[in-house]
Amino acid sequence: MEKLKLNTKNKMLERELQKYFNFSEFRSGQKEVVESIMAGKDVVALMPTGGGKSLCFQLPAIISEKVSIVISPLIALMQDQVDALNARGISAVYINSALTPDEIDERLYDIKTGKTKIVYIAPERFANRQFQKIFSELDVYLLAVDEAHCVSQWGHDFRPDYLSIKDYIPMLKNRPIVAAFTATATPEVKDDIIERLGLEDPDVYVRGFDRPNLKFFVRENLRKMERAKEALRIAKSIEGSGIVYAITRKETEQLAKFFKEEGIRAAAYHAGMTNERRSKIQNEFMENKFKVIVATIAFGMGVDKADIRFVIHVGMPASPEGYYQEAGRAGRDGEKSFCILLHSKSDASLHNFFIMSGKNEMISQGKSWEDTKKAIDIRYGRLNKMKEYVSHSSCRRKLLLEYFGDPAVKNNAENCGGCDVCMDFKWAKYSDGEEEGAMVKSKSKPRKSKASESMTIMETVKLYQQKYSVEKIAKARSLGISTIYNHLTQWYA
Repeated sequence: MEKLKLNTKNKMLERELQKYFNFSEFRSGQKEVVESIMAGKDVVALMPTGGGKSLCFQLPAIISEKVSIVISPLIALMQDQVDALNARGISAVYINSALTPDEIDERLYDIKTGKTKIVYIAPERFANRQFQKIFSELDVYLLAVDEAHCVSQWGHDFRPDYLSIKDYIPMLKNRPIVAAFTATATPEVKDDIIERLGLEDPDVYVRGFDRPNLKFFVRENLRKMERAKEALRIAKSIEGSGIVYAITRKETEQLAKFFKEEGIRAAAYHAGMTNERRSKIQNEFMENKFKVIVATIAFGMGVDKADIRFVIHVGMPASPEGYYQEAGRAGRDGEKSFCILLHSKSDASLHNFFIMSGKNEMISQGKSWEDTKKAIDIRYGRLNKMKEYVSHSSCRRKLLLEYFGDPAVKNNAENCGGCDVCMDFKWAKYSDGEEEGAMVKSKSKPRKSKASESMTIMETVKLYQQKYSVEKIAKARSLGISTIYNHLTQWYA
């Protein structure tokens, strides 16, 4: 009897997965998380970028007859996910500061009357009394916390508004299932997430952080202009779009200008721009109107573009968490992609300045010396780990996986075959005027196997046959419009 019930449940999940997401099977680790949520359990899921964590909370929310809330830190991230859900015929909305009061009232009315299944909000929305009143009267099924590392003061992207989530839960009519998701959390941050969200005996899933399609390279001790030229050479030698991360806003502008002067379609992106300007650049990048976005860390969390072929860091990031999250935006479609860090000796000095500025700010805010010292020690610990990553003489992939406490790392081969150290890769000697020697010599685009490629094309074709527009397919599949046209051309040619 139990076996029959299990088979029935499995068939139901697979049927709903096919119906709403057009997938015939779950990715590794997804099904277990979905089953825990549907069994009424709180969950913590640590899954790599591109591992399909959004589906883990979206599918149970769709199947449930109640409303579900998703907490998300960025407006762009909400918009992308809501657009993708709506494109699949799922009633979802977001509520944030970009909406007018009338738009917010209209969406709250739809939520109250049961017209909406999934509501995306920012954590600061909990402070709004109108919002509190409406949701205190609803029977909320699931509270999903995306980018949950933001709740931890020891995480690399702490956001104080996330601390209010735990206090808000008791205000709801009934305690919902609470599920926390992140792509970057050490074991210590994972424990902090459980405590600060008030999770009750959660099921914890740590899916392997390894993404074999990503290839990691580091080039050390370049001067400023050398780094710019190296980034340009790499971008020219790899087909497809990419992100170039710089540490300062000024450098993003300079690099974007340099790329454009050298014939690469590029745009700068940073927090100093207006919301309208940033949104326009992001949308054009999604539509493949730019080959390269040159950005600060302000860019990325709101971008759901699966076919990014390379991520270049022109400057060492402050932490392995930040680096792996940003580098992990490459290759979310599973194709071979490159993560390259171009290092300078001055990088550490700049981060030292940021850390000491943060120390002075904490003291001026009245933080205790004990808390301040602990925070500074953690930041220096992360910075030192990044220095180790840059200068490492053995497998870079293994260092990252060990840092995140990946349980599978002990089973990995000593040679990953996917980083410059294990590949015994030698950078071409740099000299002014040198045009050859970019790190990727091959002029052919890395491709999936024929079977894998056919499945990718078939997913597009199925949606097209269901009368989805090309634009809606691109939204639903997190691919550029030109990629969708290419799929259809290959199928119908």
